[in-house]
Amino acid sequence: MLWLTSRSRTRTRPRFNVVLPKAAAPRGIVLIAYLRNTEYNNARKMYSDSAWETAYTPSRRGARFGILAFLLVSLVACVSAALVIPGGLGLLVGYQELQTQNHEAAIIHFNRGLGYQAENYPELARSEFEIALRYDNTFEPAQQKLRELQSTGNGATGTPAEDRVAATLYNEARNLVAQKEWDDAITRLEQLRTLKSDYRAAEVNDLLFQAYWGGGKAAVAAGQIELARGRFESALTIRNDSEVLRQRDLAVLYLDGQQAAGYNWQIAIQKFAALYQQDPHYDDVGKRLFDAHRQYGDLAAKQGSPCLAVREYDGALAITNEPTLAQKRAQAMTLCKQAISATPTPASALGVENYTWKISLGNDKPCNGLGDVTGFVRDALGRLLTGVPVGYYADGISLVATKTNGNGQYQFVLGQDPGLVHVVILGADGKTPSSLAADVEYPGGNKPGCHVVVDWQKVQ
Repeated sequence: MLWLTSRSRTRTRPRFNVVLPKAAAPRGIVLIAYLRNTEYNNARKMYSDSAWETAYTPSRRGARFGILAFLLVSLVACVSAALVIPGGLGLLVGYQELQTQNHEAAIIHFNRGLGYQAENYPELARSEFEIALRYDNTFEPAQQKLRELQSTGNGATGTPAEDRVAATLYNEARNLVAQKEWDDAITRLEQLRTLKSDYRAAEVNDLLFQAYWGGGKAAVAAGQIELARGRFESALTIRNDSEVLRQRDLAVLYLDGQQAAGYNWQIAIQKFAALYQQDPHYDDVGKRLFDAHRQYGDLAAKQGSPCLAVREYDGALAITNEPTLAQKRAQAMTLCKQAISATPTPASALGVENYTWKISLGNDKPCNGLGDVTGFVRDALGRLLTGVPVGYYADGISLVATKTNGNGQYQFVLGQDPGLVHVVILGADGKTPSSLAADVEYPGGNKPGCHVVVDWQKVQ
């Protein structure tokens, strides 16, 4: 307890002194408020200077320890709050979002139930109201509608009710198939199979096959190729039809080419070209194939392979004769002719040796993730050369060099990623290209043709 005393007999403004009673004061702790009135303070002073020193000095170390302990506890509390509070808030926000989504789903099913009720399908209406309450069991409108159906005896459950619902779904689906409303027909038929899988099973399967088949073709026409593939695959689970299988394969080619475009133009061209040959009017495959040829040609030109660029530009121009691309093709052809018709004299002047190369595939080894480029280097008489520097480089890969071994053979191990690889004979320094580059289209370590052979022979 704190005692407050005042000196009210003097004319001066009362001043207060805070005194901790001796009986209540803990050891080593004294609380004194010094006042301006020294005379009064001295008169009321509880302890002498010696008593103060005696009381305070032994406790100084303990007081410092207490302060440090308090700060440590405060730090731990702050860190704990920083970790726990955001996590708790995150859980709370996530729970609130889930509740909101469930309520919206309940509203959707409730509105479907109202539609069925308006069309005099009480069994279907009851089912939708019950689903709404599964999402939100506090949704009062759905509860009220269920009570109304129960009071009127409509929407009863049991085998007769299931038969009525199944018959309703079947008739609706049949009408929707006749009207080519494929998505709605599929929805009704899938609901029917879920409700009563043995209800007119053969006829339901026939209708569902028609709906999947028609829905897949409609999806292709709308450019929804992923949806189309799903529809065709669903139809194939009911009946193995050759035309459905063909359409599924066309969709797969399109999607595979679409996925490869941008990072593997060779695969993209391969997929789009295969699709274009079978159906040149399939969605926008012509445009995609044109773009793939053009993009791969641009990449080849950038990497110093003008002849490969010409080939790709020709492929694009065979689809669409674009003047700008024709100009690019002409420039690439000029560079390609210069590379092919380069005479030995200027090459020798530049210290460049003349080699010819032959590219083939080593099909005797499997492609299990790693591929390679190997070959032999021979002189003009066909004799194997040892210690000849050979290198390769690619887009994003600096020059990698090696030398032919005692058998005149070299090897570069490549990984899973496909790409255009340039193989060259190097000069004596092992860094400077001494020949023109042999362009190798590496398919990747998991694809057939991953073992490439590039044999070199010197030209006199």
